[in-house]
Amino acid sequence: MELNESIYDGLKREVFEETGLTITEIEASQKRIDTCGINYDFEVECVEPYCVYQTIKGPVDSAGMYFICRAGGRLLIEGDDTTNIRWISIEEVHQMMLDVPCNSAM
Repeated sequence: MELNESIYDGLKREVFEETGLTITEIEASQKRIDTCGINYDFEVECVEPYCVYQTIKGPVDSAGMYFICRAGGRLLIEGDDTTNIRWISIEEVHQMMLDVPCNSAM
C-alpha cells in the first residue's frame, strides 16, 4: 500500500499492476466503516478481509490481507513483480499449503 492509500484502493491498484485485471467486486465491502475526527484531523478505515496473516518467525517481517474478489479484464503474462501468472484451483492452493507444512509448538 502507498502512504495514505485506502485498503480497497491499494487492493485494486496492486491487482491491476500485477495481473492486468480490474477488481469489480470485493466481498463484504459494504461493511466498510470510515471514521473521521471531529476535533482532530484524522480518518480511520475499517474493513473485513477474508483472512489476515503475519510472519511470526523468519528472515522477513510481513503482514498481509486476503480478500475474496471478482475481477475482469485480460490476464497479463508478467506483472510489475510477478512472473508465470496463471489460474489454479482452490484444491491446488490447498495442496501447495500442505506440501510446505509449518511445524511450530504453540
